[in-house]
Amino acid sequence: MNKGERTRQHILDAGFKHSSQYGLADITIGTLSKLCNLSRTGVISHFQDKESMQMAILEYIEQQFMQQVLVPTRQHNTVARIEALMLTWNDWAGRVMGESGMGCPLIKAAVEYQNRPDSPVRQFALAQQARLLSYLQRQVAKAVEQQQLPADINQAGLAYELYSLYLGHLLLRDSLGKEQAALLYRQSLKKLLAA
Repeated sequence: MNKGERTRQHILDAGFKHSSQYGLADITIGTLSKLCNLSRTGVISHFQDKESMQMAILEYIEQQFMQQVLVPTRQHNTVARIEALMLTWNDWAGRVMGESGMGCPLIKAAVEYQNRPDSPVRQFALAQQARLLSYLQRQVAKAVEQQQLPADINQAGLAYELYSLYLGHLLLRDSLGKEQAALLYRQSLKKLLAA
C-alpha cells in the first residue's frame, strides 16, 4: 500500500468510527481533516466532494460488514447461519473499532437520510439496506429449501421480522440495559427461527 492508499484508508477508518458514534450526515471534509490531522486539501484530494466522500465511507463500511459479519457466519446449516449473523451483527462496529456502545453505521445512515431530499448518498444508504434485507430473505429461502424452516413460512415476512428485531434491539438496548436487552434479543431470535 502506497502513502496515498494508506492516507485514504486512514480517512475511511476515521469516517467509519465517527459515523458509528455520531452518524454519517455529521461527517464533513473539515471533520475528517481534524480527525486525521490532515489539511482539508489533503482530505479532498482523495474524494471529489462531500457526497462522494460519504458514499466512499458507506461503501467501506459495507465491505467491513461483509468481512466482519457475513463471512464469519457462513455455516452449512442455514438456520444456524441466520442466528449467527443476527448475533454477530449486534455491536459489530464496536468490536471492529475496539470501542463499545457504537451503533451500526449502516443503519444510522439509512435513518439519517430516510426523510432527506433525494441525493446520491440517500439512494446509496437505502440501497444498502435493501441489499441486507434481500440477503436475509435469501437465507430464509435457503433454510426453507433445506427443510430447516416450514415450507409455508412467509419468507419475506420472516426476513422483515429479523431485520425489525435488530432495529428494535438497537433502539432499546440502552433503555432496557444491555444485559436485559441482549437476553430478550436472543430469546426473540430463537422464537422467530423456531417457526
